[in-house]
Amino acid sequence: MKSAFAFFILASALYLSPATAHKISPGVYTQVPYNNNPDKFCRLGMPHHGWVSVVPKLGKWKPISQYYNPQWTRTFERVCAAGGRPAGGGGKYKPRDPAAAL
Repeated sequence: MKSAFAFFILASALYLSPATAHKISPGVYTQVPYNNNPDKFCRLGMPHHGWVSVVPKLGKWKPISQYYNPQWTRTFERVCAAGGRPAGGGGKYKPRDPAAAL
């Protein structure tokens, strides 16, 4: 009985470990307007939707119309606020590739 239980535990561990080991964090990448150009999106906002960018690095925006369309505001807050952070999470992160440093 002990060997059957041990086999079950071992089989479960082997079955579940590859599934959890290969999870990839989605990061902050998402589709954005302006032909998928996050720099332009963060710099301008969406004036034709009634809101503009105020402080892009912080993800701050303001409405310029009382009838603004909030379709892209959550995307703006998430993508633009993460744009100034390095991929490694900050701190003592030093990229080896000089092109990776913004």
